[in-house]
Formats: sequence, C-alpha cells, structure tokens
Amino acid sequence: MSSDTLKENLSKYISRFRIISDAIDILDASIINLGLDYTVTINQDANSSIVISSINTKLRSYFLIDNFQIDQPIKIGEIENIILNTSDVEAITKISFKNITGNRGLNTYSSYVYDPKRNIDRGYLFPPTGGIFEVKYPNDDIVGRIS
Repeated sequence: MSSDTLKENLSKYISRFRIISDAIDILDASIINLGLDYTVTINQDANSSIVISSINTKLRSYFLIDNFQIDQPIKIGEIENIILNTSDVEAITKISFKNITGNRGLNTYSSYVYDPKRNIDRGYLFPPTGGIFEVKYPNDDIVGRIS
C-alpha cells in the first residue's frame, strides 16, 4: 500500500501535465499472490530433477513482476507452451493455480483472497478489476512433479 503522502505528491506532479477537465485518482492495486502446481510426464531416459529445474527456471522468468500490469490476465496457453517446450517433457497431466495469503513459514503474502478456478475463462486467468498477479516467492510457489 502506498502512503497518502506519496499519492498526494504524485497527484501534484501529474497535475502539471493534465488538461483542466481531467481528474486524477491514484489508487492502490489489489495484489493477488499466486502459486502454480503442475505435473508432467517426461522421456523415460530423462533426469527428472533436471527437467523440473529447467521448467521452474523458465516459469520464474515468465512470472517476474516486471512482465505484468494491472488488469493483465495470464494466458494459460503460454504457461503450457513454456512447459511443453522444455526438453524431455512429453505431456502435461495437471496444471493448477492457487491463491496464497497470509504467512507461510518465513514468507508473507498479501491478504487478498481470490479463487483462481472461478476466474478462468476461455484459457485466461483474469484478475479482479484493478488487480495484479504476483508469484512472490517463485522458488516456493512454483511446484512441479513428475507422473
């Protein structure tokens, strides 16, 4: 959450560039902390820990907060492509998103409660209006398994 002083200072700065009839509202975005669980089948000759590590590295890069904007949905097909285009992956048997809130061990998440299953439509995971997705602790929040 941004302080009121920051919002007031930003509003004063922006007001120099606005047209007289423009209004400025500076609001905090809702942060939705997500986790991703997936299960894949791999080539029988592949090393499972290397494959999972490779997938997780690619997904951590995809989920960098710099890649997301307020109100931007997640294209589930992009996640599937990242996983399927990893060497030795043959198929995805499960992929699911979960909302993570509160404190988990040493990790502190936002308190925004969100149901990802109810907000998937036509292959997109939509945030609430004015919300942004964040995979805050990707080393803990992205979990891959081999079936």
